[in-house]
Amino acid sequence: MYTNAAAIFRSDLAGVVEQAKDFESNLIGTRVMPILNVPLRAGQYPCFKLKEGQLLKSDVKNRTPYSTYARGTRSFTQETYTAEEYGYEEAVDDTVALDVSRFFDAEVVAAKLCLRKLLLAHELRVAAQIFNTSTFTTTNSSTAYTTANLATFDVGLDVESAIDRILALGESRDNLRVVMSNTVWTRIKASTKFQNRLRGTGLSTDTILNASQQAAAEVFGVAEVLIGRASYDSAKEGLAFSSANVWSNSYIWVGSVTDASSGYFGGGTGFTLNWQEYGSPTGVFTYRDESIKSDIVRAAHYVSEKVVNSNAAQIVATQYA
Repeated sequence: MYTNAAAIFRSDLAGVVEQAKDFESNLIGTRVMPILNVPLRAGQYPCFKLKEGQLLKSDVKNRTPYSTYARGTRSFTQETYTAEEYGYEEAVDDTVALDVSRFFDAEVVAAKLCLRKLLLAHELRVAAQIFNTSTFTTTNSSTAYTTANLATFDVGLDVESAIDRILALGESRDNLRVVMSNTVWTRIKASTKFQNRLRGTGLSTDTILNASQQAAAEVFGVAEVLIGRASYDSAKEGLAFSSANVWSNSYIWVGSVTDASSGYFGGGTGFTLNWQEYGSPTGVFTYRDESIKSDIVRAAHYVSEKVVNSNAAQIVATQYA
């Protein structure tokens, strides 16, 4: 775990921050790429691939008396990861802390905002990995997801076709998740073909537009539908606030997500690898900077967002406009 004679790990602050879920409830990064503790900052792991290991080749043949069985070898490649340190800190001046103490604890608020920045940055990195068309096979939707096409585009067919492509690579449909932006989710709920599919799951007409993510998961035949609702300020420092979605409207991701408890790399598409010797993935620390008469609050972690099996997911390009 990270240590510094002048730094004190503040589990009390981390606990307070964890309960501040207003903005944080919009984040899905750790549910798409679950946190998996690893013992080394950088390391290797073996990976069996279709082309190297011939995992799906049918080599079994009939054996006649006194002849040998069909025989082969199994090979694997060495994949690597490297965790990197990310963090943010704020100074809490003694006079400011005293001045606002009758309203709120300035140190607790600083801790909350520092951790929020840390989690938002992680969300942005996860979104970039998951919606990476260079990593995952990407196929256009059968019809563009536009307002003019509300009666004709069929997200159910597009997702099921993506699942078919995943199955064709020997992957399982167990633990599949569908990930999309909140804006795409809003438009999908208004589409005729999706509403018809919802009726097939037992929803009445007057509740269709309030369809839950659980109902959508039943329509798609997946374990869960995750909606990215987080926004952030995309403007440069000092410029007026400019809202942008963390999760693009251009894509829907269909892929396998397994919890870290299922084992090392557990069969999912990707993980947030957390270097456990450094500490918690949501670590909050404080230290004293006497030169500015302030307590410094820091949120930091040492992680790597790593795709470990690109065959376990597909991207649907929504052609959203």
